[in-house]
Amino acid sequence: MKKIILLSLILIPCAMLLAVFDDYQPSARARGMGGAFTGVADDFNTMFYNPAGLADTKYEAKIGFSRLNGQRFTEFKTLALGFQLPKRLGTLGAGIRMMDVDYEDYTLYIDQIFTLAHAFTLQKDIHSTINIGYNLNYYGLRFDDDNDTDDAFGLDLGLTALLHNRTKLGFAVTNLTKSKMGFENQIVLPSKLALGISYIPYDGVTTTVEVKKDFAQTTEFMGGVEAKLFEPFYIRAGVHQNPATYSAGATFELEGVSLDYSYTMHSVLPPTHFINLGYNF
Repeated sequence: MKKIILLSLILIPCAMLLAVFDDYQPSARARGMGGAFTGVADDFNTMFYNPAGLADTKYEAKIGFSRLNGQRFTEFKTLALGFQLPKRLGTLGAGIRMMDVDYEDYTLYIDQIFTLAHAFTLQKDIHSTINIGYNLNYYGLRFDDDNDTDDAFGLDLGLTALLHNRTKLGFAVTNLTKSKMGFENQIVLPSKLALGISYIPYDGVTTTVEVKKDFAQTTEFMGGVEAKLFEPFYIRAGVHQNPATYSAGATFELEGVSLDYSYTMHSVLPPTHFINLGYNF
């Protein structure tokens, strides 16, 4: 009985963090801009936001780590890598998102998403570029206490349109297949539509806004700005509504190595620190 109570005290807050506050963002850069990344979509972490953005990348690898809302029992780890295919076949990417809930020497809960992504350029001229991309996702869930496991497959789609090299429109839909998980009572995994726009008013400055809506009719608004102070150093800030969070971040790049950091503050929960380490080949 004591064990059940203890596990409940640990797992219920974790479930609240994931289901209510939706803090499952695997990019420090995107977090620093309030999560508004669907219309920016220009590094390998974009496969988790808008896979069409992969078409504008070449060779890159990124890893990420965070303890969401500063909770020591939660570890959120990410990996994104990919390479450009020959003869205009686009870019191929692969990614992992993994959430662990631990207590002492026990892993109580593991939530994994394995992603295979592909994106290519549909049309390009001197005025515009249109890219399209998709993800094939494998969802895995395990509770170690009773050895229950479940899995599912899903599909994401994305589109970007770059106009005059300064304005980019992005559209993405996650879990288009409305995949389900569960045994006796199956639950549909989150499915969301996102529409974002980014604009470069000056060289080295990017502004972006985004609206995201899930099929349960919940709507999120977010926006952010990124600026290059000098060649290897970038700063950014952003806001997110529903839930209300405020973010800031920075990136330092040197000889192909990049270090991204973000700080996300919530009005009720402790802040989240997130770090990405990347390398451009």
